[in-house]
Amino acid sequence: MFAILGTIEFTVAGGISGMEQTGSADWAEHARIQGKPLLEWIGEGLDEINLTIELHPLLGDPAARLRSLRQAKSQHEPLAFVMGSGEYLGPYVITHISNAIRRATAVGQVVASTVQVSLREYTGAFTRKVIRPGLLNPALSGTANGLGSPGLISRLTPSPSTTQLVIGHAKSASNVLSAGKNLYETVKSGNASTILGQVPQLLGVTARAIEPLQGLTSAAGLLNDGADLSRLGEDVLGSVMGARSSLNPVDLGNIVDRFSASHQYLGQAITTMDSASKRLSGLAADVLTRRA
Repeated sequence: MFAILGTIEFTVAGGISGMEQTGSADWAEHARIQGKPLLEWIGEGLDEINLTIELHPLLGDPAARLRSLRQAKSQHEPLAFVMGSGEYLGPYVITHISNAIRRATAVGQVVASTVQVSLREYTGAFTRKVIRPGLLNPALSGTANGLGSPGLISRLTPSPSTTQLVIGHAKSASNVLSAGKNLYETVKSGNASTILGQVPQLLGVTARAIEPLQGLTSAAGLLNDGADLSRLGEDVLGSVMGARSSLNPVDLGNIVDRFSASHQYLGQAITTMDSASKRLSGLAADVLTRRA
């Protein structure tokens, strides 16, 4: 998870592509005879945050996601803004939402659009709502355990071990990369215009690999002998980010070359990931024999 505003989660895999933070200070300017004006500090201005979110069916239901943002704005209430790292930035209100539609069906259904959300710091009385302890387990977020993200903890379901988390993240990443490979193979047979039209889908499938790869890197770093898998996660993530950056920006004149470079980066990611198959099989065997 990249960040959460109230109960609205923003994830890289879900399409968030930019965040801009601005801060200001208020200064009064006093004119002086035969001299430059004098500045006097009055106080700090309100911090502002601007989020850029890509909407596409591959990244989630565009209409539902836009509706949740608009509902939050219409409630006129401050919401806690927390980064995925756990850093609490304070309460913010939604002051502006814009939706630039880039593609739609013949009946006006949004297929792809870019949403800009403006947040402004709230300095009034505010009590941050904290989720009851035990209800959510952040460690399960993004793992291939079928519980979703974040996962609900059942009293009957034991928490996964570090080794199980590593295996789960690796499996999720491999599945996403495999789906990406299939999409790239399908797209490469088209002309420049067709490939350009598929860029949102290509960015979407690579975006979904980011969270499990980050989880793999973090979880493997907790294993006594997991340094190699942690480095592998970083290497694969680097290739995935290369595949994404190759497609941004693109136009009709450069899309063929950009797509080819992106395809090569994805191939590197898959090759690196496949090189760990024997290592991961060994970890799975340890889990089955209750040694991990």
